[in-house]
Amino acid sequence: MYDYLIVGSGLYGAVFAHEAKKLGKKCLVVEKRSHIAGNIYTKEIEGIQVHQYGAHIFHTSNKKVWEYIQQFAEFNRYTNSPVAYYKGEIYNCLLYTSPSPRDTER
Repeated sequence: MYDYLIVGSGLYGAVFAHEAKKLGKKCLVVEKRSHIAGNIYTKEIEGIQVHQYGAHIFHTSNKKVWEYIQQFAEFNRYTNSPVAYYKGEIYNCLLYTSPSPRDTER
């Protein structure tokens, strides 16, 4: 008997199962793909980690979230700085994005 049935082993499903197990819960995770990690899955090809489903950037301004995720893998700090080339000129495309509700302290 399981306490939780978790459909999908992507980021949310994997973290939920991990945290539930730490609390003594039994979880069954079902995944239709032949691998875990959902769309952030990487596979090693000739010593290089290749993003199977395209590159993903994990970002947060929440210190607790950053510290939590660092226990599973080492993440590099990254600032996305897109540029545009238009009529022979290069422009910085800095976009303002307000913090996500999940990134704000409660």
